[in-house]
Order: sequence, then C-alpha cells, then structure tokens
Amino acid sequence: MSLLVNGKFPPVSAITSSDVTAEERTSAVDFVNRSNLLFEEWDIEKVLSTFLDDSTVFHFYGVIEGREENRKFLTETYPYLISGVTRHATNHIVDRDGEDGVVVRYHEQLFRNVWPTDVGSDAGTAGERMDGLPALWLYSPMMDRLRKTDDGWKIFER
Repeated sequence: MSLLVNGKFPPVSAITSSDVTAEERTSAVDFVNRSNLLFEEWDIEKVLSTFLDDSTVFHFYGVIEGREENRKFLTETYPYLISGVTRHATNHIVDRDGEDGVVVRYHEQLFRNVWPTDVGSDAGTAGERMDGLPALWLYSPMMDRLRKTDDGWKIFER
C-alpha cells in the first residue's frame, strides 16, 4: 500500500524517529546514494537488482509494477535521462516503515553535465541555460520505501 495520500507525500514528522537504529539510518542513506550512482553506470540488471521483484515505481510517465515492467521502462522510456546526466540526492530523512522497512525521503536533482548531442541523446536543449551551459535539469522530491533482505536494502516502492 502506498504512503501517498491524495496523490501527495504524507507529512514529515518534526521529530527524528527513535525506532530507526543508527545502522539502519546510515545504511539506508548509503543504499539510496548507491542506487542513484548505479544509474550513471547504466547497467540495467544491476539497477534492477536494487528493486524487489514486486516493487512499484511512481514516475511522471506512470506507475511501473514489477521487475519486467521496470525493465521495459528502463530500456524503452528512461534512457534519455541517463547519458550526460548526474544525480544528486540531498536532505535524507529516514523513518520507520513497518517492521522490516524504512522510508527515505530526499530531494533529487538531475544535472545535465554533457551536451545531449555529444552523447547521442534526443533530449535537445533540455537543461541548457541562456548562456549555453548545462544546468539543473530536473528536481524531484523522492520517497523510497525500503525493505531489508538477506542482500541488504531493496526498493519496495519509489
């Protein structure tokens, strides 16, 4: 079940969750940062390995459910958001999400750092400033619901 209420993120508590251990907090933030860097490596199978088989992704292109839909999305729809784009996740907040999970909220900024034409992208001039330099391309509030597995954290819902 999604934590989204009326299509919006639920409110953030002003108090740090005391039921999230320091190890859970640091490892969850590390996992989110690693997951974002894997997109820059662009090994789709490696990226998919960070998601549970029955994960759900809410994206501005729609809802993606399960590993095969995610694979298709990453292969057919998402590639223009990869080449020449770097991801920066900031302001992580970690709260308990069920007995075996946490929810990590953060801000994600995508920066275009290589001209789209230099990497064969059809992104055109998206992310180009008036002075012709690459710029902040996309900003998004993010919420990753993670579940602990034998292999560490996995994305249950993004």
